[in-house]
Amino acid sequence: MNDTFRLGVVFTHPTQHHGPLWRKLSEQPGLSLKVLYLSDENQGGGDRDLGGSSQPWDVDLLSGYEYEYLKDLSGKVPSQQKKSVISPDLVSRLTKENFDAIFMQSFVNYSYRLTALLCKLRGIPLIMQNDATIMSDGRYSRSRRIAMSILYPWMLNLADYWLSCGDHNEIHLRHYGVSDEKIVRGCHPVDGERFEQSIAQNPDEILQIRQKLSWDSDTVIYGFAGKYIDRKNPFEFIEGIVKAHQRDPRIRGVMIGGGDLESEINTRLAALNGEVINLGFINQAKIPLYYAAMDVFVVTSWIDPHPLVVSEAMVSGTPPILSDRCGNWGYSDTVRHRYNGLVYPGGNPDALADAMLEMADSETRQRYSERSKEVFYGQDLNCEVNAFLEVIERIKHNRSETTCEVKSSISPGSANTVPN
Repeated sequence: MNDTFRLGVVFTHPTQHHGPLWRKLSEQPGLSLKVLYLSDENQGGGDRDLGGSSQPWDVDLLSGYEYEYLKDLSGKVPSQQKKSVISPDLVSRLTKENFDAIFMQSFVNYSYRLTALLCKLRGIPLIMQNDATIMSDGRYSRSRRIAMSILYPWMLNLADYWLSCGDHNEIHLRHYGVSDEKIVRGCHPVDGERFEQSIAQNPDEILQIRQKLSWDSDTVIYGFAGKYIDRKNPFEFIEGIVKAHQRDPRIRGVMIGGGDLESEINTRLAALNGEVINLGFINQAKIPLYYAAMDVFVVTSWIDPHPLVVSEAMVSGTPPILSDRCGNWGYSDTVRHRYNGLVYPGGNPDALADAMLEMADSETRQRYSERSKEVFYGQDLNCEVNAFLEVIERIKHNRSETTCEVKSSISPGSANTVPN
């Protein structure tokens, strides 16, 4: 009997966050992993939501683990993830002969739904993880939320196990009827080792970046990094900086990213006096250096289930200010108010400015910086690996118990017993 546990992953496309996770899982003894990608997005082109200046990721997303790109109904590998994509090869790949369990993230596309169906029909344990929160559900219409209240308890319980990623995510799962027995606390993965190595190896370049971004040695730099789209609420960052700068002229904002609102952002910044500058797209290899050059990192989103840029900044030593409309704050989550960062009421640029002014104090920043690293290392790749391993042990235990029950139901010699 083969004691190696065969874990299959059905995933939309290679990402800078999950590639290192698949690599680390593949290093675990007694575990075999294979990723089935539904598209090759980020390999041949940049993220379309980051605008025309974005490029394919310039870090390794594919080495160290086994993977396969699946073709769609046209017989080609899609270049972008799409909700309507159907990968017919899933029918032949997802069998009990190939895998002992399957992991996927959501029901967002048709291939994920086909995966759930195949797992249920074929008796393959299904492991899932998403970053949904009750707050993020608020974006939907009333009729859709009513439909969700009916469908979600059934849909979410198609999974045998859920890896939760934070406090608000667990509230979401329980709200829709997922029992505690199905939930194992994990996290969304960030490759902290890559960030720390890059920062340690390039101190001179970090200093040069900081000098380029600063007016002088007293400048306090607040960073925004993400897509320039409506739900990320980038204009609140700009207004918060402007208000804070009026009260403390050392404060300056730096924006990194791209997207639909970039032209409007540039128009707004042109009317200022340099309080905020837009750097545009920065690729993955250099982004740790920019985080390290900042003093504070800010997320102003009005809908953002679990922005991983916060964790990236924290491992770089940059403490966060976070909108309370984001899903990664809480007593045991990524941002803990007045412990390793500040949480402000989203939609209130005056409150954001107050938080920025509070973070302008160097001792406060230093304290939150040290605690941010501490919190991050309770939520790094090892946290997610351990959550997977715990679920795998549960599946193996349940399988063993089922085998024992089957054997015990057949009494010795029963096949030779002749009834009276």
